[in-house]
Amino acid sequence: MLGFVLAVLGCAAAAWAEPLPPPEAPALPDGIAAELASLQAQIDELRAAAAKPEATKNTDFVPNELSPHGQPTMELGGQMQADTVYFSQDPESIAAVGDLQDGTQFRRLRLVARGKTWRQLQYALGVDFALANQPAFLDNYLEVNDIPWLQNIRVGHYFEPFSLERVTQNRNNTFMERSLVDTFAPARNMGVMAFGWAESELATWQIGTFRTNSDNVGNDSFDSGQALTMRGTWLPYWDEATDGRSYLHLGAAYSYRATENNRVRFRNTPEIRKSQPPESPSGNPGTPPFAPIFVDTGDIPADSFQLFDPEFALILGPLSLQSEYAFAFVDQIDGPNLFFNGYMAQASWFLTGEHRPYDRQAGIHTRMPVRDEFFLLRSGRGKRWGLGAWELAARFSNIVLNDENIQGNNLTDFTMGLNWYLNPYTRMKFNYVRAFLEDTRVGNSLTDAFGLRFDTEF
Repeated sequence: MLGFVLAVLGCAAAAWAEPLPPPEAPALPDGIAAELASLQAQIDELRAAAAKPEATKNTDFVPNELSPHGQPTMELGGQMQADTVYFSQDPESIAAVGDLQDGTQFRRLRLVARGKTWRQLQYALGVDFALANQPAFLDNYLEVNDIPWLQNIRVGHYFEPFSLERVTQNRNNTFMERSLVDTFAPARNMGVMAFGWAESELATWQIGTFRTNSDNVGNDSFDSGQALTMRGTWLPYWDEATDGRSYLHLGAAYSYRATENNRVRFRNTPEIRKSQPPESPSGNPGTPPFAPIFVDTGDIPADSFQLFDPEFALILGPLSLQSEYAFAFVDQIDGPNLFFNGYMAQASWFLTGEHRPYDRQAGIHTRMPVRDEFFLLRSGRGKRWGLGAWELAARFSNIVLNDENIQGNNLTDFTMGLNWYLNPYTRMKFNYVRAFLEDTRVGNSLTDAFGLRFDTEF
């Protein structure tokens, strides 16, 4: 009897210890099951988008949406560039351009406000205070976006669409100063421009009409010239797998310009700039971009002139190659037609592996990313110092302003640079420039220039 009882108890314990089979999940209605599948697909898409490398579109400014109350928005920012420059000259250089003075200066000291006034309307307001007692307007415009057929229209004071170097913001160019080709690039002027890009973002276009020779605050005289300027770009190659770590850029620009008061003038400096005292032969006080002057055609009587500029850039990971060739045809009054030209070629290499990013909707280079930012970093391995990004660069450029009865001289620059990007908004640039001047008055001369720039945005 006892054995029977024990056997019954053993069977009951075994049955109690055996896990029960999981209950069958109730079948969901077809509509709910389909909705859950759709939600899961959306979650998967969001995860894939989050894992995708950061886009290389223009990160210089992305306007905020309107405030919750539908009011205009504003983002404040600015830029400071402080330069130190040293010169070394041979006797012929001193005879040609004077004894150039070393020194320091604010190359740029800017305040900028940008935002939206209403949905498709955005604006920019900027002032540069680098010139003593002469504040200068920067990009000041109103822009209308998403217009049928035209895409976008901009009205105001800004750079005409000409030259990759010129329309790329100074902080995103490789060297302290733009190349000698910039002699032919129009500056900021008052005008209206239509612009847009292909749906694939492999091509861009810009075309506008402008009043020429605006002063520091955008004003011009009643008799100022008129210009029609256009630019187009194309990406024959774009590495989709790396989202643009390698690409090929081709572009061209053209400008037809009716002259102001029947006069045109081309002039430029070596690829480093420092304002000079009034007593210097090259001095042009208060206008650092135009001093010291090395090449100068003087005023040429002309009804009109035309500018052309083909451009090229090839990015292969850390290797960057870029070149431009600009030339001008001048319709001289009571004289032969004139031809002036200039070209540049440059190369750079990121020692720390970064690459030069690109805005596919504007056809320009954008702000440099930095993999390992300088300053003290915290990671899973504890505290350490980041290296920032380091770039070595070299550039060769030439400009010839001699033709027929005009002797504006011939200048050749060889520039070497070392750039240290502490983070995407702060950088230091070290430039050495060797300038060879062929002067029709004193012969050939040699000038060496050394420059250091601290550049930050806020």
